[in-house]
Amino acid sequence: MRDGYDVGDTLPVDEIPAGTNLMIGGPPLTGKLDIAVSLIEGGCRRDEGAIAVSTRDSADRLLSRSEPLADAVSEGRAGIVDCVTRERGGDVRDARGVRYVSSPGDITEIGIRTAGVLQRLGERDIDDIRAGLVSIPTMLMYTEPRRLFRFLHVYTGRVQARGMLGLALTELGDRETFERFAPLFDGMVQTRATDASERELRVVGVADGPTEWIGY
Repeated sequence: MRDGYDVGDTLPVDEIPAGTNLMIGGPPLTGKLDIAVSLIEGGCRRDEGAIAVSTRDSADRLLSRSEPLADAVSEGRAGIVDCVTRERGGDVRDARGVRYVSSPGDITEIGIRTAGVLQRLGERDIDDIRAGLVSIPTMLMYTEPRRLFRFLHVYTGRVQARGMLGLALTELGDRETFERFAPLFDGMVQTRATDASERELRVVGVADGPTEWIGY
């Protein structure tokens, strides 16, 4: 197991320590999901493992938009927990590398499926794993905050114990939600849009101080 994960192709820091949980937060339409996918793809290109718990996009859409993730899934280095397709009425069965649950609010089944993917990667001796795409606001539309907190407590604890890199998305406009869930995370990737409608990000809580804002 490595000491950290190379993220310099996406973030203004070279490495994130293993076992770190990052919250990716900012206003709507500032590219939070794009950043999370880019971080997952960076690991896939380096032959790392990946677990994508997708609460906003179907597995089909995710695989069609991300060739690195699709390649990792086909090679058995990654798995997707699809929380969307069945909720939208899709009649699907589990396939190679893809597990389906009924909705983003099915907390228990999401936890079971995620643990199953992690176990399968462990059986293949894949220890360096990036896990992400969980959207806190989306899941709060389907379940109450206390249940989601318990799920994320287990999720982030598993990331820490296994030396993974964990990622979750949130909006920063809801202060109560942020203050409830932020203590579960070690740092944050903040996003914003400038007056010129350009997107910027910075990293907080990982280095000695916040990084400079950079465009992406």
